[in-house]
Amino acid sequence: MDGEEFRHKLIEFWYENKTRLRDMGLSKDDVLREAKKLDLSDPIDLFTLQLAMYRVERNKMIAGEKTPRHMLHIPEILSTYPEAKIISLFRDPRAKAYSEMKAQFGSSSVLISTRRWRKYVQVHEQLQKELPDHKYMMLLYSDLISDVEGTLRRICNFLGVSFEVEMLTYYDRDETGFAKGEKSWKKQTLKPVQMNKNEEWKSSLKDWEIALIEETAGPYLKKMDYNKWLDPTFGLPKKIFYQSVDFSRSVWSTLSGSRNEGYSDPNKFKC
Repeated sequence: MDGEEFRHKLIEFWYENKTRLRDMGLSKDDVLREAKKLDLSDPIDLFTLQLAMYRVERNKMIAGEKTPRHMLHIPEILSTYPEAKIISLFRDPRAKAYSEMKAQFGSSSVLISTRRWRKYVQVHEQLQKELPDHKYMMLLYSDLISDVEGTLRRICNFLGVSFEVEMLTYYDRDETGFAKGEKSWKKQTLKPVQMNKNEEWKSSLKDWEIALIEETAGPYLKKMDYNKWLDPTFGLPKKIFYQSVDFSRSVWSTLSGSRNEGYSDPNKFKC
């Protein structure tokens, strides 16, 4: 397969399937035309082209990408984009687990959600050791909602861009900031910051779910400045029972496809 054929097939794949690149809303014909003009065929070059087109179309200085799992691929990202800056935003693992349970695409298992959170914290600790302060910043969601302007000013200073007061009224923007079909679970971004949003888990999660989350988070809960809510004394039989209940929800979601957002696996692409 020559470069032009590969370029066409890859862009077709990105647009004919539900992928994050399609969600940017760029015209496929425009992308194909620019890629052909520049004679691009490398997947990274094609991805970079679309980020650049997205930035220019919206008259922005820089472009960003916020997929959480990128946290696991920072070395590869910095190898490809040496000037990139990394910001991680951590939420209370109990609030995160509850949020995922409500979302149509998140895990219905508090164990799976919390193990992922714990892994990201471990990666954060490594990044904090390896990267200089001008390359990596960690934020807590609780700090963001308690001091929106102060946190935004810190972010702007880190990125080297000017703070604009309009950032505080992001909900008045003309563009929605998310793709079609995502409004059901991103509609809160059309409202001002809700100060109690990080506390819903306290009245919504069951005690055994909170206990599983806190036990799974282990010492990382305290390391990230969160306090335990419960002090359970699970016997082994109860612990196994609740773990089984939690895991069965994940199995059922997988078998039924009830929590599949519809994004295609890029590994299915064959050239």
